Amino acid sequence: MRIKWYGTATILMEHEGTELLFDPFFPRHSKAFMPPAEQLAAVESIFITHGHLDHARDVPKILAQGSGNTTVYCTEAPLRALLSKGVDERCIQRIAPGSVLNKGSFTVNVLKGRHIVFDARLLARTLLSPRVLRYQKNLRDLLKAGRGFKEAKETVVYNIKAAKKTILLMGSLNLDSNTEYPKGADLLVMPFQGRSDMSRYALTIIERLQPKAVLLDHYDNTYPPVSSEVNTGAFIASMLTQYPNTLVLHPKPGAEWIDFP
Repeated sequence: MRIKWYGTATILMEHEGTELLFDPFFPRHSKAFMPPAEQLAAVESIFITHGHLDHARDVPKILAQGSGNTTVYCTEAPLRALLSKGVDERCIQRIAPGSVLNKGSFTVNVLKGRHIVFDARLLARTLLSPRVLRYQKNLRDLLKAGRGFKEAKETVVYNIKAAKKTILLMGSLNLDSNTEYPKGADLLVMPFQGRSDMSRYALTIIERLQPKAVLLDHYDNTYPPVSSEVNTGAFIASMLTQYPNTLVLHPKPGAEWIDFP
């Protein structure tokens, strides 16, 4: 099995000829890595973790370039958003916590998740930043588009199994307090954006899930001024001290495949 990060929360997994694509998104920043649209459009299974625009907005573009054989798996809120953008309902399958999907050699269990809660310090820093003026056109577009793409408290976590490996994939850095998540996953895909205290906050997720390895994503600046480049150094240093046996993967968007033998 192998995995590749394309930026934001866009993750591609492949095993024995089956590909799964998660949260595809094309950056609204000229300096960010642009995923290859034709490669994403060739994937026949797209999974959405929640309905925010940086996780679901570009699905119609990808479907329009594909062969027509792609199915999108998502909860009710992104489903409604995609239908409003002209996506054929036959291309979408509604899922919910408890759903189990078998795709080739993959088994995907849908677990209840939660969206990260933006803290006041981060909100103030974002709103008062000079980047708001620099990217005001981008901000207007994001605010307008965002009204049609709601999270609606429907964030999910995917528990993915293949090749005797378990991968927990989060689309937002928060967990449901009443859900039992598997501990000791071979890999935790963990988004690293949304708090001013990211390093401390992320360690609480590690403590709860106890993964063998962590792949960081979503720490890049792909839709400014809402997003920013997040420094992962303090978190990685803390992991080396507190969890020295847990591998932390910090790839560049679109870099080489990461193999899991």
